[in-house]
Amino acid sequence: MKIQYIFSLIVGVVLCCSSQFVHAENFEYKTTLIKQVVKTIPAKTIAGCNGGADVTIPAQDYTAVEIMATPADFTVVSFRVYNSDDLSTVKYSFMNRTPAQVNFNSTSGEIAFTMTGISPTRKELTVRVYLNDGSGPVYETQKFFTSQAKTGPPIGAIMPFYGSAAAAAALELGGWYLCDGRAISSIPDSVVYPSEKTDLIAVVGNNLPDLRGLFLRGIDPAGGPNQYDPDADRAVGSVQASQIQGHTHNYDRANSTTGSSSVTINRGGEVVQSGTGAVVGDDGFLTDGSHSHSISHTVTATSSGGSGGNDTRPVNAAVNYLIKVRH
Repeated sequence: MKIQYIFSLIVGVVLCCSSQFVHAENFEYKTTLIKQVVKTIPAKTIAGCNGGADVTIPAQDYTAVEIMATPADFTVVSFRVYNSDDLSTVKYSFMNRTPAQVNFNSTSGEIAFTMTGISPTRKELTVRVYLNDGSGPVYETQKFFTSQAKTGPPIGAIMPFYGSAAAAAALELGGWYLCDGRAISSIPDSVVYPSEKTDLIAVVGNNLPDLRGLFLRGIDPAGGPNQYDPDADRAVGSVQASQIQGHTHNYDRANSTTGSSSVTINRGGEVVQSGTGAVVGDDGFLTDGSHSHSISHTVTATSSGGSGGNDTRPVNAAVNYLIKVRH
């Protein structure tokens, strides 16, 4: 069995004769150099029982796996990188690296070599490893993507999960954790390796985000009263307190029993009515001409407790939020 890993590290590279800044990536290739060896169990004769004939067990061959050694098995290691859809054109080569340059461990057989300056691409890449100068057979191959073209969600991606917290726990081996604010250091190293924790902390800090009971809102770089979010360029993970937007209520006192009213008396009519429609007299007692009287009074504003719930919210459905903690 060949154990192989590829880890990526993004580094900035300034192009010569240009002010353009691009990202290149370093990929650390790890594998274990092993070989299969045919060995023989020698023949063995067993004396017969009670004077019977001796029994001879013939020699038997078997295949064993051994750690490679240098210089017996190799003296240099070479790497060639291709686009997976064109294995005839070499894009990058790292040739004739010594055992020391590939950090060969003679006890475990492990090597670790960093391939530098891999430009981002959407295409899948294939690396071929040779235990020679590149003219001999390929020892193993491995496919990989640059980080900007990874097919999976990036570290820190948030996903709504239509399942319980208990069901979410079963997804942890796959790299999805409940957004419950737990300390990243509390996650077992056997599930999220220390190097992966370092990458995660660089994105989210020392704790997973705690999104229990919260809505998510996109960051508005501009902010201000005419933007979707008046708070400009908020920090990722910052929580806004609940708030009701300032507004006004119009109160029409003319149609209210507590508002002002007027009484108008017109000569020549059949009846005299108040502003509320009540009859206060007829033309039998009117002696003067048409005229009016103004009546005013003070309205005292009062308020009463409203009814409703203990929250201001839109219609919603409950989910658990999960975060991607590793690739």
